[in-house]
Amino acid sequence: MPLEDDYDSWDYWWEFNKDRFLQLRASDAPAVQTGGDDFYLGATRRGEARDALRPSTQDAVDVVLPALRQAIIGSPHRDVASACLVAMAKVGRDHPEFTLLELARPMLRSGDQEVRETAALAIGIGARGDGLSLELLAGLALDDGAGRAARGGTVDERMRAFATYGLGLTAQRTGDVQVATRAFGVLRQLLAEGTTAGRDTRIAAIHALGLLRPQERSHAGAKLVDDVVAVLDGYFVRDLGGAEEFVQAHCPTALAKVVGTSGLHAERLRDRWVTVLKAHTQSSRRANPVMQSCVLALGRVLERLPADAVSTADGGARAVLLDVAKDHPDRLSRHFALVALAQSGGRVAERALLAEFERTSQVQRKAWAALALGLLVHGDRTANGIASPDSPAIAVMHAELRTAKEPGLVGALGVALGLCGATDAADTMRARLRDGITKEKMAGYLCVGLALLSDRSAIDDVREVAEFATRRPELMVQAALALGRLGDQAIVDDILRWMAGSEVNLSRLAALSTALARIGDRRSLAPLVRMLHDRELGTLPRAFAAVALGGVCDGRAVPWNTPIAVDTNYRAAVPTLSDQQSGILDIL
Repeated sequence: MPLEDDYDSWDYWWEFNKDRFLQLRASDAPAVQTGGDDFYLGATRRGEARDALRPSTQDAVDVVLPALRQAIIGSPHRDVASACLVAMAKVGRDHPEFTLLELARPMLRSGDQEVRETAALAIGIGARGDGLSLELLAGLALDDGAGRAARGGTVDERMRAFATYGLGLTAQRTGDVQVATRAFGVLRQLLAEGTTAGRDTRIAAIHALGLLRPQERSHAGAKLVDDVVAVLDGYFVRDLGGAEEFVQAHCPTALAKVVGTSGLHAERLRDRWVTVLKAHTQSSRRANPVMQSCVLALGRVLERLPADAVSTADGGARAVLLDVAKDHPDRLSRHFALVALAQSGGRVAERALLAEFERTSQVQRKAWAALALGLLVHGDRTANGIASPDSPAIAVMHAELRTAKEPGLVGALGVALGLCGATDAADTMRARLRDGITKEKMAGYLCVGLALLSDRSAIDDVREVAEFATRRPELMVQAALALGRLGDQAIVDDILRWMAGSEVNLSRLAALSTALARIGDRRSLAPLVRMLHDRELGTLPRAFAAVALGGVCDGRAVPWNTPIAVDTNYRAAVPTLSDQQSGILDIL
């Protein structure tokens, strides 16, 4: 009997948010600012040494796209065809002789649900922004005449949801205010009274609206932000009954992505969420997912304070977060409040988090406090441009690392000290790693922490973990990603060898292809193309070779779904958002 996942564990939050910190595609770039878009979506500056390993445009156009097209046309397997289509979308450009849309459109009429919904999503990931792609996605999302003609019948709920996410991804990727305005016109209809959209599509529309923050600083851009805020906030405050609060819970985090940390919108929304959280002991209290999302949203809209600053000019938001962290009846809201305090920065937050870490005897709570301290110090590092700030939290967590026994807590301490840039703790982290190689949760996150420290002396120890983890996919991907970030060039050849081995299964292949995609080394292209066309390997290895090809050639600094994953309330997820298998946040 499988055990239920522990959504209250710190590593759930970390897995949804880690890419903005790991930044494998920009490991040599300056650290990102906590309050800026780079902090949430990843910096785009890269070191020259790492750029030399990136695939060129010519690699993508002359080698990868033709190989993917050939596999789509020549393969009867849905897994291979779907993987190739998404991979083409991640490449981000069309071949001179064929386009993504040409290959995706026929698949929209497939009798296989996975194929047709993947085709709709791929059009959005590709983010061409042209009129044909936009109108096709709009028709599918609305299930109107154009959408039904493209589908060959009624558009089912999952397909509508993926097309809706595609509209938001297209607008976010292009940054064009006209594209975003067209997407807004569709998304607004999906949340209007009397909509035919189901729960998955309405939640998709909320997340898609959260991506409509045009880069253009113009009257049209400002008006679009005003319109998006009006729709999302209007939907959030409507009295739609208890069941709809699960959908409304996604509004605060989407709004926080749109409005940033300054301006009248941010202040007004901050005050609204503070009011909601203050009511947590009253009869007017809203559902737990709403509370959780308000906490996450506050962490994002509060302007970060310098390390030594104390401020009350926040509408009482920090005081409310302190209260929520202390005694809110919902445990996950209490944990999220620790993270939100860390993101807000300042002396009061540091003292509160450090006191919580030292006071609590509850292991899970201590792990969350450690993660929060790591995030707070990381924010101070990036804001001040220093390698490792002088924070009492580092010494306290290092001391705890020496004696802690619970593997999850040791893992949290490893990640936290990595975020702090605590190089003095590297020796202890390596020693704990060598002693705890069989403890998966502990060893994997110690590898991550050492990678965050850029501790190249740990390469041999992490490599030993990777070799040990051949039948432990989660541990394998963490070790492989760590080695990629540490610059171990041999790891690419090892991953390719493991992928082509005889002991293959779904979870292992997913882990290995994920690692290759995140590392993004052009030397893997030729072996992956050979795997893609090698029919003796079987369907799964070929499909995941396509996944890796698309990831290696993806020009984004972070994975394509990171803008949706960051700060999302995963406790309010529906299957098309995340079910750990086929939701938009689960697709590689």
